[in-house]
Amino acid sequence: MSAGRSARVVTATDCVAVGVVALLVFALHGFDGPLDRDLGVFTYGGEHVAHGVPPYAAIFNSVGPLSEALPGLAIWIGAHSGIGPVSAERHLFVVLAAGCCAVLHLLARDVLGSRAAGFVAAAVLLTFQDFAALASDGPREKTAMVLLLLVTLVLLTRRRWAAAGVTTALATLTWQPVLAVAVVAAVVAVVGGRIGRVRAAIAFVAGGAATTAVFAGWFLARGDLRTAVEGFVVVNAEYTRQPSLLTEPGVIRTFLWEAYHASLLLVPIGLVALFVATGCAVRRSLPLVVVGAAGLAATAWTVAVINGPPDLFVLLPFAALGVAAAVVAIAARVTRPVGRAVVAAVTLAAVVAAGTSAVRTRDDSLERERADVRDVLAAAPAGATVLSINAPEVLALSGRSNPTPYQVFDRAMDGYLQANWPGGLHGYARWIARTRPTLVAFSAGRHQRWPVRVLRRDYWLAGRGHAWGWYVSRTAGARTLAAVSHAIHAARHRPV
Repeated sequence: MSAGRSARVVTATDCVAVGVVALLVFALHGFDGPLDRDLGVFTYGGEHVAHGVPPYAAIFNSVGPLSEALPGLAIWIGAHSGIGPVSAERHLFVVLAAGCCAVLHLLARDVLGSRAAGFVAAAVLLTFQDFAALASDGPREKTAMVLLLLVTLVLLTRRRWAAAGVTTALATLTWQPVLAVAVVAAVVAVVGGRIGRVRAAIAFVAGGAATTAVFAGWFLARGDLRTAVEGFVVVNAEYTRQPSLLTEPGVIRTFLWEAYHASLLLVPIGLVALFVATGCAVRRSLPLVVVGAAGLAATAWTVAVINGPPDLFVLLPFAALGVAAAVVAIAARVTRPVGRAVVAAVTLAAVVAAGTSAVRTRDDSLERERADVRDVLAAAPAGATVLSINAPEVLALSGRSNPTPYQVFDRAMDGYLQANWPGGLHGYARWIARTRPTLVAFSAGRHQRWPVRVLRRDYWLAGRGHAWGWYVSRTAGARTLAAVSHAIHAARHRPV
C-alpha cells in the first residue's frame, strides 16, 4: 500500500471513530425531549413533506426548504420501517450532528496540519450544550447547516469548486445567512489560489446555481414557486427586524448562558485563538486563512443578528478549531511525550464533560406531551377540528392538519399576513370566527393580541398547560368544555 493511500485510510478510520464516539455521546441525551414551537414547525412540515406536500405549503415559515425536507425524508423512511415521525427525524439528526464532528476532525487536520488538532476540535464541538441537546432532541435545521458548511470548507480548501458550490447552495437552502459565510470563504480561496481564478469562480457559481435551479424547478412543477420565494426571501427581506448583540446585549447574553452555560466561554476564547492563528498563517497557509475568513464573517453576522441560542451554531465549529489550534500550539512547545499527554487530556476531558452534560440535561417529557394532546383530543367530540396559533407541535404530535398554512405568528409573520391575507390580521380573525374550529391550541408563552376578541366572544378558555393552552368553541357545548378542562388539569399534574 502506498504512503498516500495508507494516510487516506488512517484519516478515514479516524473520521469514522470520531463520528461513532460523537454518536454515542449525543445519544446519552436521549431522544424524548419535548417539542417546542420551532421544532414543531419542522416536524409538522416534515410530516407533510413525507406525504408529498412541498415545504412552505403545509406550514408557511421563513427558513430554507431543507428545514422541512430533511425531517420529511426521515419521516418517510420511518413510515416504511415502523418508526414514528419524531423518533425517525431525531435519529437522522443525531447522525447529522455526529457527522459534524467527523467532518470538523477532517477540516482541522487539513487546515492545521495536525491529526491531534482534529481530535481536539471534534471533542470541543461535543461540549457545546445547546448543540449537543438539539442533536438528539431536534430536528433543528441549523444542525444540518453546520454539516453542510463544514463540508463546503473542506471542499474549498481542497479546490473542489463545483462541489463546494453545490454544498453552499444546500447549506443556504437550509439557513439563508450561511450564504455570506460560505461566499467569503470561496472568495478568499479563489483569490488566494492565484492560478485558474476565473475557472474556479465559474465552477463554484455554476454548482450553486444548478442546485438552486433544481429546487426552483421542483417548486415550479408543483405550482408552489411563488409561495417558496415569499417564505425564503420576501418575509426575511421585507418584514423581519431582528435583535442584535449590539442593541440588546443583556437579553442575548442571558438566553445564551441559559442554553450553553459554561461551554459558552469557549466561543470567544476559541474565536480569538482562531483569528490569532489565522493572522500568523496569512503568508504560509491559505486553507487556514480561508477558514479564518469564514469564521470572521460568521462572527460579524452573529454579532449583528441573533434570535436565539441555535443562531450561535454557525460559530461553534470555528470556536472549536480555535481551541484546537491553541492546544496544538501549546503541545508543540513542550517535549513530545508531554505534548501528547496535553492533547489526550484535553480531548478526554472534553468527551467526558460532554457525556456528563448529556446525561445530566436529559429530558424525557415527550411522552407526556403526546399524552396531553391525546387526552384533550379524546375529550373533544368525534371529528373535532383544531386550529393552531403558535402551537404547531400540537398538530405534529397528533398527526392533524391545520386549516391554513399559517401557524407561526411573530412580528415578521404578522406583517406578512397583514399585507397578504384579505383584511390582514383582523380578516384572519374574522375567518376563524366564520369557520369556527372546535379547538384552538395556542402557545402559552407567545401572547398574540389579534385573535383575543374572536376567542373571547366565540370560545371558552379551557385551560393552559406547561407549553400550550386550549380554547373550546362555545358551539361544542359546556360538556365538552368540562371534559377538555379536566384533561388539561390532569395533564398539568401528570409526572414527567
